[in-house]
Amino acid sequence: MRVYSFSLIFLLFTFYDCQKPPTPKLEEVKPFLKIEKGLVNIKDIDPNIVVDLRYSTSENFTGSIIYPFQTCLLRKETAEKLKAANADFQSYGYRIKIWDGYRPPYAQMVLWEKVPDPRYVGNPTKGGSVHNRGGAVDLTLIDSEGKELEMPSAYDEFTYKASPFRKDLDPAVSKNLEVLVGILTKHGFKQISSEWWHYNDGDAKVYPLVEVDPKLWEK
Repeated sequence: MRVYSFSLIFLLFTFYDCQKPPTPKLEEVKPFLKIEKGLVNIKDIDPNIVVDLRYSTSENFTGSIIYPFQTCLLRKETAEKLKAANADFQSYGYRIKIWDGYRPPYAQMVLWEKVPDPRYVGNPTKGGSVHNRGGAVDLTLIDSEGKELEMPSAYDEFTYKASPFRKDLDPAVSKNLEVLVGILTKHGFKQISSEWWHYNDGDAKVYPLVEVDPKLWEK
């Protein structure tokens, strides 16, 4: 009887295991993340971040299309910091909207030819921009309806109006800017004095200048 009972139990467990779906391998359940020379698509890290690459359109200070791509790349480390910041912004009912991220070297040359002023565009012959390392991001905040919050100036305003340190800001603008700066600096970003929208990853100095085609993420 003991042998019979054991055999019956064994058969029951064998039958039950056959009915269960096979356990997927770890590689099959992990999302695919394309990384090229340390760069990633920010939408693969945080799909809640809105991307509106101005240099992929004619809606920029040059009036022409500079980027033949639509994908915003950043260093993976930078993208992770931005994701953490975006989570904080969402607690206020806001989200990040990106205007520029990784900038290929050829695009830096084009922009420098248009505005050869190191306050606003990094000289490509002297190290270029942190954008060329994937460690800088130009951004603003949008509300739950997708409307941009009022900030000190329009994007690519290459005058004193773009400075985040202006003393003549409207109280509502100052409050919006305070939220933007406070959360980004909390998560490791550094602002610059000439452009309220530009933030550098605090670790960007260790990131190398890279040349990558963002269209690789669009195939």
